[in-house]
Amino acid sequence: MTDAQAIEYIHSREKFGSVLGLERISALCERLGNPQDKLRFVHVAGTNGKGSTSTMISQTLIDAGYNTGLFTSPFVIDFRERIQLNGSMISPDDLAVCTGEVKNQVDLLEKEGIVPTEFEILTAVAFLYYYKKKCDVVVLEVGMGGLYDATNVIKDTDVCVITSVSLDHTAILGETVEEIAVNKAGIIKENCALALYPQLFKGAKDVIVKTAKEHNCRISFADKEKLKVIKSDENGSEFIYKNQNLKTSMIGFHQVLNAITAYEACMLLKERGFSITTENIKRGIYSARIAARVQIISRNPLIVIDGGHNADGVEALCSILKTTFKGYRISALLGMMKDKDVDTAVSLLAPLCERVYTSAVNVPRSMDAEELRKKVSLYCSETMAFKNSGDAFNALKNTVEDGGMLLVCGSLYLASEIENLIKGDNLCSD
Repeated sequence: MTDAQAIEYIHSREKFGSVLGLERISALCERLGNPQDKLRFVHVAGTNGKGSTSTMISQTLIDAGYNTGLFTSPFVIDFRERIQLNGSMISPDDLAVCTGEVKNQVDLLEKEGIVPTEFEILTAVAFLYYYKKKCDVVVLEVGMGGLYDATNVIKDTDVCVITSVSLDHTAILGETVEEIAVNKAGIIKENCALALYPQLFKGAKDVIVKTAKEHNCRISFADKEKLKVIKSDENGSEFIYKNQNLKTSMIGFHQVLNAITAYEACMLLKERGFSITTENIKRGIYSARIAARVQIISRNPLIVIDGGHNADGVEALCSILKTTFKGYRISALLGMMKDKDVDTAVSLLAPLCERVYTSAVNVPRSMDAEELRKKVSLYCSETMAFKNSGDAFNALKNTVEDGGMLLVCGSLYLASEIENLIKGDNLCSD
C-alpha cells in the first residue's frame, strides 16, 4: 500500500457516515493490541479553539524535550497534517504501513458485521503510529463531541482540556449548550486533571465542573481576571497572565483565551510529573501556528483566510475585523455547509463587507452558492455566486485595491481549497 492508496482507502470509508459510539473503535483497537493503552494523553474537547489550544500544548511539550504526538482535524493543505510527531507530519511511508495494518484488521472485523467508519480508522492509525514511535505523550483532539467520539476509547488521561463550548452539531450533540457540555465533559476520566477555558455560557461551565468533581478531578480555570492584554495587532498579541509575560503569534483575543487555557493545561502536566518550565510554555505558545485561523496569506494584496464556521467562530472573526483590521475595505469569498447556522453567520459578517462572492465547496454538505448569495444579499448590495471556489477567488482578487482586504471565510473546507489553489503562487507570508 502506498501513502496515496492509504489516503484513498481512509476517504473511501466516508460512505459509512460519521456514527458516534465506541463499540467499533474498541473492537478495532483490540485487534491491534490496544496501542492506546500504552500511551499517555492530553485529551482536548470543545466547540471552538481545540486545534489552536492543542497546538500550543504540543509545542510546549516539544520544547520541553518530549517525544510528542499531535492528533488533530481537519487538515487544510495536506491530509498528513492530522497525524503529527514533534511538529512534523507523519511520513508517507509510515502512513502507508500503519494504514495497511489497520485495514487488515478492518477486513476481518467486517466479516463479523463490525464496520468501522472513516474517523475511527484514522484514529486507530494514529494510535498505532504513536505507539510504534514510542511517544512520551499524545495531544489528542476530539473529532466531534467527546463522550461517544472515537478518541474517547482511551481509558486514562493525564490532563483533559475543554475549550469554548457553544452550539454546534446540534442534531447530534444536543439542542442546548448544557446538553452539548455534557457530551464534551464525557472525556473527563477518574482522577485526571482538567484545564477549563473561560466559558461564555455559565450553564456549560456548571455542567463541566459538576462532572469533574464527580470524577475527583483537579480543576484549573483559565482566569480572565488575571489577564492583561498589552498589545494586539495583525502580528498576534502580547499579554500578562498570572504575572508572566506571554505572546501568541495567532491573531485575536480568542487566541489569547486559548493561550491561557493551554498555559493552565501545561501547569497541570507539570504537577503530574512532566518536566516543563515557564520558558517552555512561553516558547510553546508563541511558536504555535495553525492554518486558516485568521491567517494572513499575503500582505500585498492583503489576503486573510479563516475557517470559522459556527456562530461563535464567525463572531470572533468579526470582532477582529472591527478592531485589528479596522478601516480595511473588505471583499469576502464565503462558502458554508448547509448544516451550519448560516443565517446567523451571514447576518454578522455580510454587513461588514463591501462585496461578497459566494461559492459552493467540493463536499456533499456544501450550501448551494446561489442560495447562500440570496441570504447575503439581504445585508450586502454587491454579490455574485460561483460554482467553483477558484473562479470566485480569482474574480474577487481583481476587485481588491489599495486599502482593501480579500477575506476567505465560512468553512475550513473552503479554506483548504483556496490554500491549495495559491500554494504555488508565492503568496504566503508570515
